[in-house]
Amino acid sequence: MKPSDNAGGDTLEIPLRRPYRELLLAGFFFAVCAAVLAHRARANDRGLILNGIIHLEHGGADIFYAALAILSGAMCALGFLGAARFAALKQFRILLGPRTITLPSMHPFRAAREVTVLLDRIEAVEMQPPAKPLTLVIREDDRAHTIPQRWLTERWPAQEVAGAIIARVREAQAGQRAGG
Repeated sequence: MKPSDNAGGDTLEIPLRRPYRELLLAGFFFAVCAAVLAHRARANDRGLILNGIIHLEHGGADIFYAALAILSGAMCALGFLGAARFAALKQFRILLGPRTITLPSMHPFRAAREVTVLLDRIEAVEMQPPAKPLTLVIREDDRAHTIPQRWLTERWPAQEVAGAIIARVREAQAGQRAGG
């Protein structure tokens, strides 16, 4: 842990990088896909053969293209919704206190933009996949919370964040055993 990062005594604040670039690029990609597929559904004058197995006539191909256009539009909307949710957070960070950890929620439809977990409830902190970590996973009693490595800054690599969380969990467990 870096002493300069202590914000208010026992609270450790780990800043995160907002994933605007990925979300907006994905939203733009799916917007283009939706536009191309919607145009294809309107201008289609042929059937469609998928991998020589599925044969669709003219009307079936129109429905297929329209369904893909709707799905692409929904993915576009989710990308922009995710960017808006992350923009609504005043501070995008992991806040590691003596008894709790607060981190951004990965669920786009959940009302809470941040999730607070008691350190006593954490069962495991792991990197997935172990060989080349891409995600920091914090496992709680009944759910898992993830922090993608691309959210972490160069100053706080994933292994160091995991080590800080594990140290706080161990301190909380030791305090709980000593107190009760």
